[in-house]
Amino acid sequence: MPTHPTTSLPLLLPLLLLTTPTLASPQPQEPSTITAPTTTITALTETQTTYIAAASATTPASPQYTSPLTLRTSILNSTNLYRYQHNASYIPWNNSLASYAEDYAAKCIWAHSYGPQGYGENLARGYEDVTGAVDAWGDERGLYDFGGGSGGGDVTGFTEETGHFTQLVWKETQSVGCGVFACNGQNDVGGYMLVCEYWPPGNIQGVNSKDKNVYFEENVQRQVREGDGGFDTFSATVGATGVTGTATAGAVPSSSSSESGAGRIRGVGVGWRQCGLGILVAVLACV
Repeated sequence: MPTHPTTSLPLLLPLLLLTTPTLASPQPQEPSTITAPTTTITALTETQTTYIAAASATTPASPQYTSPLTLRTSILNSTNLYRYQHNASYIPWNNSLASYAEDYAAKCIWAHSYGPQGYGENLARGYEDVTGAVDAWGDERGLYDFGGGSGGGDVTGFTEETGHFTQLVWKETQSVGCGVFACNGQNDVGGYMLVCEYWPPGNIQGVNSKDKNVYFEENVQRQVREGDGGFDTFSATVGATGVTGTATAGAVPSSSSSESGAGRIRGVGVGWRQCGLGILVAVLACV
């Protein structure tokens, strides 16, 4: 299983997130052992997809794209810093997820894979490095309503504006694996394309309007820590060197795309609107 955060850079990439119909989907095999959630989810889940695209970088490719070890370490460092801040356990790198992500990234298709495995999925393109892509997902938390507080109210649940963030910090997700490919214009995908797969997938919704966000309430927690004080980089990068590990650190007992520049957001049935330096697409389909 995998995890890691790092300092974000100013440029942004396209991102994509996909939640499959059920958590009963087969878990990835080699090299880490991924255990599906022990709780049986009887509610109907929904397929949710989001992705962000940033302008292509003109500078030489970052080592985060060209060095496999640096890629893994950077993804885990960035991902797990957000999880740490939102009371979710560190997740390790999983080579099976990464292999799937690499194969799909090489196709340079700017759309979700909708694979039979049922992974959660984030896509990004055109960011200067992978840290910038993960930060774009994480920054969506500024648009998310965690509910409660003095004003009460419900949590946001799934939206195309916050779907990357909610998958990123989803508490029941146990591992991550990512792949990159230099598309450089192939299929109109500029620069590097980043694909990240998550297991088990996040963004699970209930059957009816009354309890549809119950899983978001349980799995997407408000920020409980600022910065990286107490953040354990060693535990957060388990699996980066190819060593299989178990994510157990980071959480304590339970008690947006934010981008700059010119870009746009697209959602099924929502249309286009300007939103920063890239494209964010969200798909929400009932199964």
